[in-house]
Amino acid sequence: MTSFSNNNKIRYKLSFTAIGLGHPESIIVAEAYQTCHNWELTKTIIKENNLLQSRTNRRNTRIVREIIHRLSQLSDEQLELLLGGTLEDQRLLLWFAICNYYKIIREFAIEVLQEKFLTMDMHLSAMDYQAFFLRKMEWHPELDEITESTQTKLRTVVFRMMREAGLLNDDNHIIRIIPSTSLSNALKSHAEFAYHIYPSFPHEFGGN
Repeated sequence: MTSFSNNNKIRYKLSFTAIGLGHPESIIVAEAYQTCHNWELTKTIIKENNLLQSRTNRRNTRIVREIIHRLSQLSDEQLELLLGGTLEDQRLLLWFAICNYYKIIREFAIEVLQEKFLTMDMHLSAMDYQAFFLRKMEWHPELDEITESTQTKLRTVVFRMMREAGLLNDDNHIIRIIPSTSLSNALKSHAEFAYHIYPSFPHEFGGN
């Protein structure tokens, strides 16, 4: 699993706009993986059977690639919970996987979402994201290379992911996360990381 420590030399992956949280698609991919326990073979199974029912092969390939990048961050125990847990557990696990894979989302969750929650500032705005983005541009020149419309799309997708994961309501009000026993157990070995990416308190994930 990726450390949540900051490393500004790592370029941000910005390919997450292909799909939001991707809950139904992720379940399909995880189910295919469970039949073979091989991510490369999983790609083949999904493509040959058109399990995602994508309109084009190109879109199918892109979505499958992004979902596999995310799900490959999960342990076998976490994947089992993804398939057998409650809808809330599934969505929170997907947010965990996303934060593992996409550094820019991980840093936003830690530095903005969770920080606002801890200070009881419960509204997350586009201005919060913009301030974060401008700070990151100083250290990540790749952000300076994208268009304004792409910047807007990145923000839109990140906020949509948070709403789909149950971290925000439709008015972008932050929702406190109290993990189920099943989720807490599945994330036990990564408790401190988990605490930092959710609007929650340390003891709820066993963190310090």
